Amino acid sequence: AVVSTQSTGVQSERESEQAERSELLNREFTANDNTDTILALDAAISFNDKAMNSDRGLDRLLDNGAEALRQLRNQRSTLGIIKGRMSSIVSSLGLSQTVMKMVERRSTTDQYLFYMGCVITLLIMFLLLYFVI
Repeated sequence: AVVSTQSTGVQSERESEQAERSELLNREFTANDNTDTILALDAAISFNDKAMNSDRGLDRLLDNGAEALRQLRNQRSTLGIIKGRMSSIVSSLGLSQTVMKMVERRSTTDQYLFYMGCVITLLIMFLLLYFVI
């Protein structure tokens, strides 16, 4: 009686598996109606593109800044040479030392004004960035 019960159980299990197979083979599959299984790759791709564009923009900005700094250094050395030549020309013309000191003081004052202008500009840019964006 135990053997016949086991064989009946195995046979009914086989029949249910065969029925599941035939149902799967005859079923028509359609697209999912819900969007739960759709991956949100468009947003990630868009974000990645924007991040790459920002990275390239920052690289260009840094390159422009480095080039401007290099040009300023070249101008400084050129102006130093010109200053030395002008000093020798002025001394040969006999201008007084007081005029030379006034010119140097004016140069120093101009330098301080330049640095103050840079700091004020950076402060304004930071405030605009902080409060507007």
